Amino acid sequence: MKTQNADQNRIEQKQTLRKRRHAMAFATYLVPVSLVVLCWSQGLLPEKVIYHVAAAVLLINLTILILIHTNLNLKFRDPSMTAAHIAVSSIPTLYVMYFLEHGHVRSIFIIILVVAVIYGILELNTRRFLMVCLWIFSLYCIMLLALWRKKPETLDWSLELIQMVAFGLTLLSMSIVGGYISNLREKLRSRNQELQKAIEKIDRLVNIDPLTGVDNRRRLFEVLTQETNRCNRGDNAFSVCLLDVDHFKKTNDEHGHLAGDEILRTLSRKVCKNIRNIDTFGRYGGEEFLLILPQTGLLGAATKAEKVRSQIAAFRFPEISPDLRITVSIGVAEYRRSEDIDTTLLRADRALYAAKANGRNRVETEKNHTPAP
Repeated sequence: MKTQNADQNRIEQKQTLRKRRHAMAFATYLVPVSLVVLCWSQGLLPEKVIYHVAAAVLLINLTILILIHTNLNLKFRDPSMTAAHIAVSSIPTLYVMYFLEHGHVRSIFIIILVVAVIYGILELNTRRFLMVCLWIFSLYCIMLLALWRKKPETLDWSLELIQMVAFGLTLLSMSIVGGYISNLREKLRSRNQELQKAIEKIDRLVNIDPLTGVDNRRRLFEVLTQETNRCNRGDNAFSVCLLDVDHFKKTNDEHGHLAGDEILRTLSRKVCKNIRNIDTFGRYGGEEFLLILPQTGLLGAATKAEKVRSQIAAFRFPEISPDLRITVSIGVAEYRRSEDIDTTLLRADRALYAAKANGRNRVETEKNHTPAP
């Protein structure tokens, strides 16, 4: 469950980042749209081009936003849709260039195309960079061919040839450099992931008991500190249950220490399956375990402790001995606001001692066994 939640959080973070990138890209559309309006105001473009470009910009960006918002982009090979976005966004710019009758003005929109390609650095490797640039350059050549057939008088071929060569070489250079930068970013991202995994592994080694696989004493006290701080701020109380395996030394002597280790591992594994996600269960020391129950008063903790006790009493260990069964004694205490956590644990320990003294395999609460001052 925790792994699924972590994966879901990572997906949500990536989707949020994609939305931010899309918002940044959408803001850059203001530049070409403003230039289109400026060209129209100077009589260089017909008015219909403004409406067509504005509609195309809205359609492109709205489509991408919907795909990200509905998570449909996750079904694509490239969830970021960077290559597709760059390729599609070049079409309105080339459409404007077709209606411009002055080659010098068209060169301004070539710069717009180059700026759009720069966004490929965020995701594209060299091969995909080359494919996108080849697509844009091909459309540019088709646009020039259409001008040559429909409006040849608007072309100055010496100028157009220079612009075409410069544009092609610029796209090629950007593909190589941009792909190299993107590869470096990917390596950095991979190293960061490896570092994160190493940190998580170290965290597990520091906080996990190597024998049982549950939280160790250090981690238990971190959780206790968090819960005491939360309780002292006015939130719900919490309780602790101190468990001790009955006659564990005798079991070790009769069946060996390997059997004792297996008993502790099995107990830990099965108890963890029957507690809430917000609960914490760990090895307190030796054959003692601590169960921390947030948002739980003494009565609720005692009820939970009794369930745990009865579940453990039902365990069987056929691989060790057909008749082997273990029991635990449990002491329960509720944290009292502003007190030291050691005091709470001392009350739980006294209740545990009372459970041992009263015959073991039972639950005792602090209220019944707190000494008079």
